[in-house]
Amino acid sequence: PNAAADLPNADLPIAAALTLSACAAKPPASDPEAVRAFEKINDPLEPWNRAMLQLDQGLDTVIFDPSLAVYKTVVPKPGRQGVTNLIRNFRTPVTLVNDIFQGEGQRAGITMGRFVINSTVGLLGLFDVAKHLDMPYHGEDFGQTLAVWSVDEGPYLYVPVLGPSGGRDI
Repeated sequence: PNAAADLPNADLPIAAALTLSACAAKPPASDPEAVRAFEKINDPLEPWNRAMLQLDQGLDTVIFDPSLAVYKTVVPKPGRQGVTNLIRNFRTPVTLVNDIFQGEGQRAGITMGRFVINSTVGLLGLFDVAKHLDMPYHGEDFGQTLAVWSVDEGPYLYVPVLGPSGGRDI
């Protein structure tokens, strides 16, 4: 039985608010398991994260949004795609190393093949020639490698300009 289906439509927002507010409250000390779970998922760096989010929103408004608007106006879409391809190609060695560290031999071979083809025929990666040869792009970073190695993700952290992350991914 669905309890929400039994409520009149006007009561749904009230029921949702009550349910969500109950999720945010710290459990009673008499339930140590619930307290441990709450503390594990609670944001220990919340003041910092909120301040950095506010800073980032200000930077977006003052610097990044206007810059992006100019970039999109000045550089045509094919040129922007070329820049994206070039940056991806320059990041490929990092992806390759992480493919290897993750034990992904076949994927590492594709990554290496993409790098060689796009760096030569694709003019340093300006053109993604490898995607037409059934070598799709994928990205990997050391945070993903640490996850494969079962390293805990750590606390939530908001880093200005880079955005939200877990400690492991920083």
